[in-house]
Amino acid sequence: MQTSRQLHSYPYWLGLLSVGILSIALQIFVIVDCIFPFISYETDAVSAVMSTCAEVLAGLYGITLTGYIFFSDRFQNTSKEDESLYDAVQALLLRYNHMAGIISLMCLICIVLGEGIVLYGVNTLLPPWLHRFWINETLFLYFLTFDFVLYFVISVLDPHKVSRISSQKKAKLSDDTATGDPEKFLEDWSAIEEILQALRDKLIRDVRLVPGAGKNKPQIVHTLEILRNYNRIGGGLWRKLDKLRQYHNLTLHDPGMTVSQEMCDLAKNVRTELEAKK
Repeated sequence: MQTSRQLHSYPYWLGLLSVGILSIALQIFVIVDCIFPFISYETDAVSAVMSTCAEVLAGLYGITLTGYIFFSDRFQNTSKEDESLYDAVQALLLRYNHMAGIISLMCLICIVLGEGIVLYGVNTLLPPWLHRFWINETLFLYFLTFDFVLYFVISVLDPHKVSRISSQKKAKLSDDTATGDPEKFLEDWSAIEEILQALRDKLIRDVRLVPGAGKNKPQIVHTLEILRNYNRIGGGLWRKLDKLRQYHNLTLHDPGMTVSQEMCDLAKNVRTELEAKK
């Protein structure tokens, strides 16, 4: 049972390990071939391979980027339908944006190196070993880029991505191994939300705020922002509330539905502190 859970939590680790071992083996081959050449290169063959790889990679990059733009827009809308998904969605989109940036950089490097080989062929003033390294390393980078694009697509299509990122972020918010009472935590957070809403309504009546100013954010996020901006809550309390807000959202999408004792105690203390402001 434990093994099946590990495989469910890390569905790609076998594939990543295989790609890692193969990448190391290919990099060793690149270095050894530069010192002890055992492959002969034909000018036309090298140019044809590099041109084909560049065209395939450019097309694959265009399709992947177009699909991701469409996906990110749709994925962003899920947090509007379910506000508890806000933190997980933002974290995932940030991760995917970083991965898309790395892919863009890798594609640019591969295409520049590949087109340089197409232009020069084997007629170059570089030392033979350096020229062989240029060709071999370019092919190796093409291999890595294709694999990274595939990993990116699989990550985006992963049906368990929300629960996985929720577990990861929860572990960062609290490293307490003691388990608390989920029902008590949710009860305290519900009371906290009611108090915050009451404070927000009172603030709107006093200073005539425009409630729709933060319509692109969840209501609780907007509430915390305006209460902080108008000094209804201090910076320290705001940080505690925002930490609890994130932890609560992530808890709702945690398959195990567990909470740490640390966060239960924090929710209780924050609730007491807010009740004193009524």
